[in-house]
Amino acid sequence: MEYIIDRIRECVDKNRKEYIGFLSEYIQKDSTNPALGENKAPFACHLWMQKKLEEYGIFDKVDFWKSGNDFSNVAAVSEGEGEPLLFAGHTDTVPVTELQKAEWREDAGPWSGAVKEGKIYGRGASDMKAGCAAPLMAMHVLHKLGVKPKRPLYFTYVMSEENGGREFGVDSIIERGYFAKECIVMEPSNDLAVVPAIQGEFYFTIEVQGLSYHIASRHHTLYPHGYHVKNVPGKNAIELAIELIGELQKLEKELGQYANHPLTEWGSTTINFSGIESKGIFSAGAEKCKITGSMLYNPSISQEEAFAYFKGAVNRAAERSFWLKEHPPVVTIPYLLSAKPPVNVEMEHPLCRQLAEAARAFGREPVYESCLSTSDANYLQDHGIAAITMGPGSNEYGVHGVNEYVPVEVYLESIARYAYFLSKQ
Repeated sequence: MEYIIDRIRECVDKNRKEYIGFLSEYIQKDSTNPALGENKAPFACHLWMQKKLEEYGIFDKVDFWKSGNDFSNVAAVSEGEGEPLLFAGHTDTVPVTELQKAEWREDAGPWSGAVKEGKIYGRGASDMKAGCAAPLMAMHVLHKLGVKPKRPLYFTYVMSEENGGREFGVDSIIERGYFAKECIVMEPSNDLAVVPAIQGEFYFTIEVQGLSYHIASRHHTLYPHGYHVKNVPGKNAIELAIELIGELQKLEKELGQYANHPLTEWGSTTINFSGIESKGIFSAGAEKCKITGSMLYNPSISQEEAFAYFKGAVNRAAERSFWLKEHPPVVTIPYLLSAKPPVNVEMEHPLCRQLAEAARAFGREPVYESCLSTSDANYLQDHGIAAITMGPGSNEYGVHGVNEYVPVEVYLESIARYAYFLSKQ
């Protein structure tokens, strides 16, 4: 074992300029998600990757295909025998806003791929081009050492993760034939922590029906003396929505107190309200109101349970209201994007143990964590795939913000760890 570790270390050190250069050039290719910002050449980055991987001559197949009008995917295949292993990454990045450009350091701009003070800078450096590059460069290491993994390997890269576009991304990967029961997602995991658990997520709307009234009649809606309760002169939909929000906030606190996962930060189940809108004239009570928001819930809760908890809270509030009993709120789950079921793989899963072994091989005690944000790992889980996350970088390194970077040594160590891991496959 020590022999292969020493050879890997030596090869990574000897070829560090090549591996840093690959990542730097990768960052220089603007791969802003076409659905989120301007990208004048949305296929250019993946066409570059296809050409680069073909030039290496390491893989048995390099596959490029367009998905939808503006998206593309790439897969590099190493053939073998037995059950395949899938590596899943995304090349697309969020845009760099004009304000972020103004704040970004001048000597290491958003698409520079510049190496400064031991860091590689640029949009996507941590999220997640370093992670995408690492296993490819690990295969380069093994090729140099004359080692070929025995099992089939699929290295896949999509361009539609940041907008939640599973149809043109991970779903397209599976439809193309790159299915495996096990998967490693190379998202940044706080410098190579092993992440077997990820939050679940869904977006929602709640539509509330009230009854419009003149503002001069509001006192009658509050104190409807002489009126039967079913014949009140009006009901303000915004106030009804506030009642529902209050009940959902109670649910949020209860789940945060009592439903927790051993790897997840306490209280991590949250319900966020992102919008409340109402249409009507300025001199009348609101007749309709729509609440939009999202729920993030920890992996101890199944998707079915999360839906039931949420709808149960809305129903409880409605049961306490004479008006809402007669005019029940309309809940839409999921809204806008497909729901993301939580990832909850056992820590004793073979992939977890093998990645932990790779950490120990290089003198690191493995760290196990959960992830509070979601990724394509959730959608892969939806396909019945056991998805473990491990990659260089961290959300603390300017991800989606200013001066995004990845430490050079963390990136190189990830190549070494992946090379060792792959040598055992």
